Order: sequence, then C-alpha cells, then structure tokens
Amino acid sequence: MKAIGISLICLLSFAGLTACKKSDATKPVENTITSFITSETALTAGTRASGPWELGLVFSASVAGKITQVGAKMPEPGTYRVIIWDFDSKQLLRQKTIEQTSPDKLTLDGIDALALTANKKYVISINSQSAGTNKKYGFVYKTNSAEFMPFTKGSILVYNACYSGVATATFPNTTPNVKYEMYGFPEFTFIPD
Repeated sequence: MKAIGISLICLLSFAGLTACKKSDATKPVENTITSFITSETALTAGTRASGPWELGLVFSASVAGKITQVGAKMPEPGTYRVIIWDFDSKQLLRQKTIEQTSPDKLTLDGIDALALTANKKYVISINSQSAGTNKKYGFVYKTNSAEFMPFTKGSILVYNACYSGVATATFPNTTPNVKYEMYGFPEFTFIPD
C-alpha cells in the first residue's frame, strides 16, 4: 500500500512538472537590423573611415515587449558604446559597452530588460570611436540613393537613420530623417510580450 502511495505521488509530481514546462514555452526573439540587412538583396554595403559619429536608427515596436540585449557589428574589432534613447525626450534609457573581438561579426550582450511601449519611438545608436580612435563603420544603401526606410521586420518598424558628429554620448539628431542609408549597425534583441 505504501509503495502504491509513493508511486501515485511520483506520478502526480511528474505530471505537474510536465504541465509547467509546456506553459513556459520560449518566446521568439527578433534581431531586426541584422535580419533586414541579410534578407534585403537590393542593398549595397560599404564602409567609411571618418568620425567620430553617433550613428542611430529610429524605431518602434508594434506590440509591447522588451529589449534584452544590444550589440554591434562594426567593420573593425573594438569597444563600442551602444545606447537606447527615448525619441521624444531624448533621454538615455540604456547604455552598454560592447567588446567586439572579430571584424564584421555581430556581438550581443545582455542589458537590464527595457520594456517598450507599443508604437512609441526609440533610437538605438552606436559611436564609431573605440578607445578614442575613430574606427570604420558600415553602411548600406540602394542604388541611386533610393529610399528604403521606413521598413518593418517582425514587430519592429524602423523609420529612418540619424547621426551626429560627436565622440560623447549625445542624442544623434544633427542630421535626422535619413531614409536612403543605414549606418553603423547597432542591434538589439526584442522579445514581444
């Protein structure tokens, strides 16, 4: 009788654990910039060697969710500053230093999760300096300076690029609303709610 009771408890415990695992399904992650650049065959890529630049992209999410990582994909290894800004207030929301050890290889690192409000604009930017030295940065464009922004990839709408010629952490709005080129390739991981 005691063996049957123990077996029944074990069986119920196993069933309970299995049920918990089913409800904790992994949510899909979105890396919008990388996904767009790799899937858009009409874009031409290049590099530039000037600076310093704070290179940004204005974006919003169509659904609430959170950003859990930020990253860099620069042409040269280095230590790059990536910032997420509130578009309206220009307030710095998250900042992370990314150590990119390989050229042209996306490097992501975790941040304290940043909750995004659906349809609210944000900016992600990367500075082209590393340890006080101007580094090359990547850019993509369409032939004849054709506009390719805004675009939507997954839950994210990218409105335009923007930039400022600075080495300090400054909201990149000296040249706003660029729709024919994308610069620097900061990246973020978005997880919809």
